[in-house]
Amino acid sequence: MSGETVAGVDWAGGKWLAIVLEDGVQVACQRKKHLSSVWKSDWNFDRILIDVPIGLPHDEETLKKRETLDSAARSVTRRPGSVFPAPSRVACEAAKEGDDYEPVAKQNQDDIGKGLSKQSYHIAAAIGEVDAFLGDNVAAREVVIESHPEVCFRGLLGEQLTHSKKTAQGIGERLRALDGHLEDPSGAFGDICRELDEESGDIDVDDVVDALGLAVVASYPEEEIKFLPHDEEYRDGAEIPMRMAYWSEDSPV
Repeated sequence: MSGETVAGVDWAGGKWLAIVLEDGVQVACQRKKHLSSVWKSDWNFDRILIDVPIGLPHDEETLKKRETLDSAARSVTRRPGSVFPAPSRVACEAAKEGDDYEPVAKQNQDDIGKGLSKQSYHIAAAIGEVDAFLGDNVAAREVVIESHPEVCFRGLLGEQLTHSKKTAQGIGERLRALDGHLEDPSGAFGDICRELDEESGDIDVDDVVDALGLAVVASYPEEEIKFLPHDEEYRDGAEIPMRMAYWSEDSPV
């Protein structure tokens, strides 16, 4: 592993769940209401992988880039429903400000000509928060990087996943994917769940394993981390990188 301080971050129970690794070893987990609180915590992060779209569309050109990235992720996971279409930047900003579904959906339609599912609406505020954070923190744009747990686990396992992460078999399969990449993945997973025992809000176990998988990929040396889409370097209209990090012995997955 890289000897760096990294984190895997997932939205869990209304807060950001961050699992922190130092030199490839799990050292902490924390839940924060705002991503900025994770950023300003006691660690000087070399890399943070987060399961949220980064690089948002606002017109036809940026929509095409975003759809190319999401299509690449779906081709890896072979689970089309696991990759939600990213709403437009202004729609996410409206959701972050507390707008109801109807005006946010209309804004998305006006911006990029796409409808907005209720699922996408419910994560739009979190997407908008991350987008605003990166808009205000240029230095964070090379540290806080979009990733997708299912892409990461596919790369780590070296073969297609066969079980849903909502099942016991799926959790076991994803922990098996971490074998050889993290010391005692099952023990680390159990320790994190126990540490979260007194946290408020419902935290799904798949959110924990997702954040752990992201952290493990983040702990690989920078030069070993790969990106979707392959052979492309996209940026959105705000010059925020539009890419998805993963690790794999295969090139590409």
